[in-house]
Amino acid sequence: MQRAIAVNPWFDAPFINLGNLYRSLSQPETAARWYERGLAASPGSMPLRELYCAQALNMALSAHMRNDMDAAGPWLRSALLGLANAPTMNQQLYDLFQRHIRIALLTGWRDLAEDCVRVKNRYDFRTVAESDIDIFTVDIHEFPDWCAAAGLSAHIWQPEAQPVPQAAYEDYPAYLHRYLDDLPALGAAPVGVAFDARIEVIQGFYVKDNFESFILADRRHMLRESKDSVVNGGNVPLVGVTPELVSGAIRLPRPLYRVVDIPERAIFVRSTPNYWHFMVDVLPMLIACTRVPEAQDLPVILFDVREYQYEMLELVGIRRERIVDMRRTLGHEGTFSLYRFDRAVVPSPVSYPVAYRWLREVMLARIRPDRGPLPRRVFLSRRNSYPKHRIANDAAVGDLLAGYGFEVVPPESLNVLETIELVAQAEIVVAPIGAGTSNHVYLSPNATWIHLNNPDFFHPDSSWNIQMGTQATLIGHFSQLTGSFAGDPVEYSERLVDRLDVPVDIDLAALARLVEEAIARL
Repeated sequence: MQRAIAVNPWFDAPFINLGNLYRSLSQPETAARWYERGLAASPGSMPLRELYCAQALNMALSAHMRNDMDAAGPWLRSALLGLANAPTMNQQLYDLFQRHIRIALLTGWRDLAEDCVRVKNRYDFRTVAESDIDIFTVDIHEFPDWCAAAGLSAHIWQPEAQPVPQAAYEDYPAYLHRYLDDLPALGAAPVGVAFDARIEVIQGFYVKDNFESFILADRRHMLRESKDSVVNGGNVPLVGVTPELVSGAIRLPRPLYRVVDIPERAIFVRSTPNYWHFMVDVLPMLIACTRVPEAQDLPVILFDVREYQYEMLELVGIRRERIVDMRRTLGHEGTFSLYRFDRAVVPSPVSYPVAYRWLREVMLARIRPDRGPLPRRVFLSRRNSYPKHRIANDAAVGDLLAGYGFEVVPPESLNVLETIELVAQAEIVVAPIGAGTSNHVYLSPNATWIHLNNPDFFHPDSSWNIQMGTQATLIGHFSQLTGSFAGDPVEYSERLVDRLDVPVDIDLAALARLVEEAIARL
């Protein structure tokens, strides 16, 4: 093979074969050197460039694993050179940018991480000059550590959480029990509110029902709002995030963002147009602010506020006139914004066990004693919510449930308080998956919620298990019924989020059994 190389050094196959051979013999450095020789001889070979850059990053990662950070640097430089000099870009090479940045951060080579971001930007922001893109690396902290690292004043305390009842272990399948086991520790996480914080917030990417926001102090310390909130994308500001969200790199193309200076004291929380996320994620942070003297009666900065959100805010004591909707203030060009606060009030994320207790304490106190009788058995039908979370045989489900004394209620026919009142007094609620399931929080402890879902949920290998476990509402009894996708499965998207809107057929006999079990518990 080496003779073949001498005869035709511009042919890449021998270099690839030799590199692959040495890699199979557990000689990764020799493999890398053959790929490197091949790339020097045939710089236009994309397979060689892919193999060499990937192998160089493997060598840098191996150096990290044996705690030899100095050895990682040369390999990172070589990989970056291979990426930077690529005559063209393909998906395999492009995906290595994130990996390079991540390994560079893990090994302490932050300058190389920033250099890699600069190269990546050539493909992500083709119309923006390199000099117009700010690049910096950040440490990502939980709220108490963020406040300490940034020197922020804050009130931090340990709230009381919703306990995990034994009934939860009886109702939820065994493969979710490990997440239930973690809920006490999750509920023990401190909450708090920082005030008079000089911070920047990069906001604008609409991802997973949220307007993604990055809260930065001194462009060195970023607040960790959620361990599963990081998204990949060609123009997302945060890139190369290390495992467990410890550090990352930020790039800010200034011409694409509108700068908004906010010198007065104001509350900032992340925004979302989604009913579930606003109820369960955002409202508890604002409830925390109501318990801190420095946060009383301040403006609240939000983005794209919906009418039902104003109602929710009123219910937790935040009047409409305090809300500053930046979409209305800035118009559509304000979607991508850089907020620069001089005296921000920033609440911490609130764990689900604490959020549920607070929501019950605040919202159930708003129920009107003169509301009058409401149906005790409720089917929250999504039949009018095309194309979201539909039950294909919704009418048949409604007819079946009517025989057990259920009333069909479209959630969109009620306002927020009416929905809370309806669920709070119900003895059985049947509902398909969707944002309205956040109202499970208000269920009576002796009532039952029957959850109708698609086949992606509630099986041992489901990608949704961590959400179903950590977001378990721990109130009342819980049952679930998995429907079957209606139509040809090959037409369904591979993206789980898209598959939420594929209609499902519900097994009526199975549903009847669950309803009868719920009735027997009454």
